[in-house]
Amino acid sequence: MVSSDNHKLLRFGIITDIHFSTENEPAAAAKTAADLRACVDCWQRNDVDFLMQLGDQIKGSSSHKEEEFRQVSSILNTFPGAIRHILGNHCLALPRQTLMAALGLQTPFYAFTIKGFRFIVLDGMDVSALRVPETQEDVQTLAFFLAHPELHEYCGAVGIQQKAWLKLELEKAKLEGKKVIAVCHFPLLPETTDQLHGLLWNHREIAELLASSPAVKACLSGHYHYGGYACYGNIHFIVLPAFVNRHEHPSFTCGTVELHEERMVIRNQRNETRYDLAFH
Repeated sequence: MVSSDNHKLLRFGIITDIHFSTENEPAAAAKTAADLRACVDCWQRNDVDFLMQLGDQIKGSSSHKEEEFRQVSSILNTFPGAIRHILGNHCLALPRQTLMAALGLQTPFYAFTIKGFRFIVLDGMDVSALRVPETQEDVQTLAFFLAHPELHEYCGAVGIQQKAWLKLELEKAKLEGKKVIAVCHFPLLPETTDQLHGLLWNHREIAELLASSPAVKACLSGHYHYGGYACYGNIHFIVLPAFVNRHEHPSFTCGTVELHEERMVIRNQRNETRYDLAFH
């Protein structure tokens, strides 16, 4: 049984892979904008504490990327609360620093605490074809994965400095008794994606690191447009369906996540339960 509302700790809105495009005919673009506004209405009706946008806000077309970002931002920013953004691969059609400044991000990976839950946000494009590696180890990581094109050059990896930061964050959360929700644009388990979409390049290493911490309860991702779920190391790995494919899976356009003391409940835009997952 799900806890009563009196015991609900936290509720936030969630959406991923909007892929907002202005290349389509005006009627199609207008319908996309209307559907996105309906998501904002959903979150406001459900009185969420904040909004989490899991990456790939824009399609990232070469001639329209700035306008795509302007339009999608103008809609999302009508949400009256805080918005937590995660960088996706399509987002980085815009320069990284320009994008981060526009999204209000000081760093592309970060952590924050709300009502006893610690959110750890990973930058899955830390080491990628779109960025000059910062360390020799990251140079080697990039070279290795680019030598394996089946792993897709549009994916990326968590770099050595971010891994060190992640280890410290997990240790701190354990010592403070916080429950951790990890977030990454890319899926971390092969069972939750397909070959076409791919996953975080060093997914196995990061999944193992998360699984080594008793503080981590769940990991939320996007990127794989049809959604997926797997449990590994007592952690729920949830990949949410993409907004851009909403006509193919109308059962999930956007949703809300409720975090209770002992469980997580994810509902769709119609307030129907998609996942009801007990914490281990």
